[in-house]
Amino acid sequence: VINPNTNTVTDTINVGGAPDGIAFDGTNLYVANYSDDNVSVIDPNTNTVTDTITVGDVPRGVAFDGTNVYVANYLDGTVSIIDPNTNTVTDTITVGGGPDGIAFDGTNVYVANLDDNNVSVIDPNTNTVTNTITVGDEPLAVAFIGASIYIANSRDNTVSVIDPNTNTVIDTIAVGSRPGDIAFDGNNIYITNTSSDNVSVIEPNNNTV
Repeated sequence: VINPNTNTVTDTINVGGAPDGIAFDGTNLYVANYSDDNVSVIDPNTNTVTDTITVGDVPRGVAFDGTNVYVANYLDGTVSIIDPNTNTVTDTITVGGGPDGIAFDGTNVYVANLDDNNVSVIDPNTNTVTNTITVGDEPLAVAFIGASIYIANSRDNTVSVIDPNTNTVIDTIAVGSRPGDIAFDGNNIYITNTSSDNVSVIEPNNNTV
């Protein structure tokens, strides 16, 4: 736990094995522990784990859609849906192979399927997959930025840009080697390239590095 005013570590919280994805629902933090097949629920007021929820096999990405928490389970090709009011799994959705990154765009949930080179689009009103979008090789991270969905394709060193109105790829951007994560600072998009040990900076108005 880091205090951003001082950039110092103020607390350390023990969760499950190999914590990976994390999301905040406005009340609690949800942490996917991929070697334990569960999710730790953290109360940020006390920095304690208040619940542990069993999900699918090797949970990775976590997203909150305003109502439910969505957890991408990498090894069993599913997404677990958690009701944060009860901290129980209320539904499980089959998506593509190797789901990893996951994000909500205000309407739908987008899941990057690393093994199938595509993205599943989930309608959170029905918890069904309504579309599957082919992207680059080994899509990993997902982010909703501005009016588009950005997908880091870790094997072919590109970022796919999806228009959520049509669910089509409208641009492909060459970045560094093995892009692994995406962040947006309000102006630019930053892509971490794990094999080339650098960061690509994308200007989202023209999708150029």
